[in-house]
Amino acid sequence: MSSLYETIGTKNYKNLLAEPNGDPIAIPCKPGNGSLAIGTLMYREASGMYSPAAAAQAIDANMLVVLGEDVDTGSAPASGETAVAEDALAYRAGTFIEGTVKLAAGAALTAAIKVVLRKQNIVFDQDTTAVEFDNTVTGS
Repeated sequence: MSSLYETIGTKNYKNLLAEPNGDPIAIPCKPGNGSLAIGTLMYREASGMYSPAAAAQAIDANMLVVLGEDVDTGSAPASGETAVAEDALAYRAGTFIEGTVKLAAGAALTAAIKVVLRKQNIVFDQDTTAVEFDNTVTGS
C-alpha cells in the first residue's frame, strides 16, 4: 500500500519500462550466475539458457533481453549434482527508463551497445546525461 503515497513525478527505479509497451517473456537462467538484479542485460547461449551479458556478448548475433525481476541462480553445482534452471521474467522489447539497464556486474551501457539494443527493439526514453536544450533567444 505504500506505493499509493509516493511523490507524483518521481521515477521509481524498480520500474524498468518508461511506457507500457514491453514484450515480456519467461527465460531459463543458467545456474551458477549468483544473484542477478532487475535490469540486467541477458543473452541467450547456444544451450538456450540465458546468462548476464558483458560488453563482449552484447552483439547483433546474440538474442538480448532485459531481466524484469531479481533472480537468484545459485552457485555452480558441485561435481555430480544437477543444476536446475531458474525461470525469470524478461523483456525482449520495450522502451526503458534511461539508466536502469546494466551489463553484467553492474557495468553501464555504452553508446555502441545501445545501438545494438535498438536493433532488437530495446530502446530508452531519454539520455539523462545530455545537456538540456536552451530555447531562449540571445541578442536582439
